[in-house]
Parts: sequence; C-alpha cells; structure tokens
Amino acid sequence: MSYMPVNGSLVGRVLASDLFTKNGILLLPQDTVITATHVHILQKQSIWEVEVQDVWTEGTGEDISSQLVEMTADASAVAVYVEALDKTREIFEQTFQDVKPRLEQFSEIFCDVAGHALKQKGLFRSLYFLEGADSYTYRHSLNVGILCSLIASLLKWDEDRVSFMGTAGFLHDLGKMRIPKEILLKPGKLSEEEFAIMRQHTVYGYEMIRTMEGGSEELALCALLHHERLDGSGYPQQRKGDDIPIECQVLAVADMFDAICSDRVYKDRTSPFEAAQHLWKEACNGTLNIEIVAQFVRYIALLYVGAKARLSTGEEVEVILINQDEPMRPLVRRSGEFLDLRLERKLTIEKMIG
Repeated sequence: MSYMPVNGSLVGRVLASDLFTKNGILLLPQDTVITATHVHILQKQSIWEVEVQDVWTEGTGEDISSQLVEMTADASAVAVYVEALDKTREIFEQTFQDVKPRLEQFSEIFCDVAGHALKQKGLFRSLYFLEGADSYTYRHSLNVGILCSLIASLLKWDEDRVSFMGTAGFLHDLGKMRIPKEILLKPGKLSEEEFAIMRQHTVYGYEMIRTMEGGSEELALCALLHHERLDGSGYPQQRKGDDIPIECQVLAVADMFDAICSDRVYKDRTSPFEAAQHLWKEACNGTLNIEIVAQFVRYIALLYVGAKARLSTGEEVEVILINQDEPMRPLVRRSGEFLDLRLERKLTIEKMIG
C-alpha cells in the first residue's frame, strides 16, 4: 500500500480502502479503479492524497472515450479512434499470449484511424488534452503511428513511405508485450535491473516483427533502433549519426514527443509546447535530427493557436499567435492582456486544458 497525490497520475490505480467525505458519507468504495472523473470529484472534496494498492491496470479505454466525446465535435472520428484503441489492446494482448498476428491485421487497425486523425485536426489536437494514464501502452502505439505519418508528410515523403512510417510507429513498442506486467506498469521509478529488462523491448520487438507474416527487416529495425540517438547515447546498439536509418530518427522524435505529452503511471503530462522545447534542446545537443525536429515543432505549435492552456504559475491563458523565431514560446492572452513568452522567460505553458 502507498499514498499518492490526487492528480492525473492517480488514474488507473486501485483504492486500498473505502473513501469517505468529511461528513462520513461513502465517496468511493475499496477496489475502485480511479478514473479522471474520480480525480475531479476528489479534488472538489478537497481530498489531496489517497491510499492505493501496489498494483495498476491499463484500464478499459472508457475514460479516454468519455473525455474525447466531451472535447471533440466529430463523433465519428472519436468512434474510429476508440474502436482502434480497443482493437489495439486486443491484438497486442494476443502477442503477450504468444499468438502471432499477421502484419496485415495490424495495418487494418491503424490505417483508418490514421486517416481520420490527420484529416480531423480537432481529434489530433484533443489527444494531448487527455488526462490520466488509461490504456497508455495502446494509446501510445496509435499516437506514435499517427505522428510518424504526420512527420513523413511534413518531410514530403511519398505515399508509400508515409504509410510505412505509420505502421512502424504503430508497432515500435510491440516488444513491450514480452515485458513482465509488474515492470511495464510499475508506478514508481524502475531499478537498474528492471530498466535493463525494460530496454529489452527493442530487441523483442525486432524479433517479433521480423518473424511476423508480412513483416520485413526494415520494419523490424524501426522497433530495434527507435531509442538510438545521433550522439551514440541511445540503446541497444549505441549507433551514431548516419548509422541510424532516417526512419528510426523520425520515430525517435515521435516517440519522445508523445511520451512527454501523455500522463503515464509514474508522471503527469506536460504541454506540447514544453515537449517541443525539450525536442529542440535535444536536437541542439546532437541527440535528435534537427531538421526533423524543426519541421515538426513548427507544425505542432501552429496546431494549438486558439487553445486554452495553463501557465507554470497556474494561470489560464489562450494561445493567440505563434512567433516564427521561437514557435515554442507564443503570444498568449491572460485576462485581457497579452503576454509574449519570448520576453517572459520564467513563464512556460505547463499544460493544455481545452
């Protein structure tokens, strides 16, 4: 048993005991799996810490579905994403049980949702407003596939290559299905031994895709090398520079961005602007491809014009204008006044809120 703060990281955890209001009314019973709605209820009751069991579940995706419906006007696009999420969970779990689906089965799941997400920018934008870690493993796979398709399009790659990148992104973490659940879903920091096991997911993914019916060496390499970095600091082979295929360099950017922007079992998400800033720093430090990052962060910044966000001070603002020289530090409106975040260096956009 352990105590956790009442925030997005609580979603998916299981209550260790009955929870009561200050007046003694039962609020949530023991063994409740916490959702984002529960978090809001607890915060309204001024409950800021709860005791949870030392287990975590991936969730059912129901919480993600309800959030998307509230945020996105296009119900059909939401339905396609949620259906793809359910099918992703099902087919990934089959591989956990040593069933070997064909590549075609994965492609069928991903193609439709990718088309909707790239055409319906409202759905794509909403993916980074989502709270909680419900179905993170499966959402991450879908989202990285979508991001890879997007980046390939921004780089003006041909249609076949764009399609390949979407599939590569969708399958990049397939090897995690061979990682013990107590490590994959651990809410705390991994030990050195556990992290060494976790890093094996790249090798497992390579083996699974290479031997999959319809799989290929090129696709398998994307799973193997998506954690490699241009300066040789990545894993599993510590490759450098051009020894890392350009497809894997694209995948590294997409993977890192989605991981930073999403609530996970052990950390809260941050905003796409902060994620873009992190990517830019990594590119300047020589770990990521700066040409890929430059194209991507400019697009992402423009996508959130008009969106509401929360500053690092806790204040709510609206994104008004993207500055061409620093797209990660836009012009925002706060209670009728305008703030240029290029000039307010101590302020950052901490989270998108709608």
